[in-house]
Amino acid sequence: GKYLPGGQQFTADAPLDIMPIFVKAGTILPVGPEIQYTSDKTEGPITLCIYTGADASFTLYEDEGVNYNYEKGDFTKIPFQYAQETGIFTIGAREGSFEGMATTREFQIRKITPQKPGTPFTGGESLTTVIYNGEALTIQL
Repeated sequence: GKYLPGGQQFTADAPLDIMPIFVKAGTILPVGPEIQYTSDKTEGPITLCIYTGADASFTLYEDEGVNYNYEKGDFTKIPFQYAQETGIFTIGAREGSFEGMATTREFQIRKITPQKPGTPFTGGESLTTVIYNGEALTIQL
């Protein structure tokens, strides 16, 4: 990964097996284990890539993935916020529930800065791991 200033056109080498990803400053990009079907359940961590440079927010939505129970309100939302000025990352309290949901989650938080660029899989300034149980957490990055 490398940092590119915005507002310009850029031609990227893009071999068929490597897809370039361009991410705007102030983005929270979740990356999870590979699955083939929505019914696949995974125990693995979710990596939250925080691309610094601006405030960021994101809401992680989850449901059973195999039926229409979400129409009855069976789903969860977890809000995330990053404050650029303070470097504080907040994982908010989980909202909602559904049958079979994970009660705890492992989040790996990867801080990616212009000084230490990275990809969703490597590099960046730091990697912090937290275990989330549905209650709000505040992390200084």
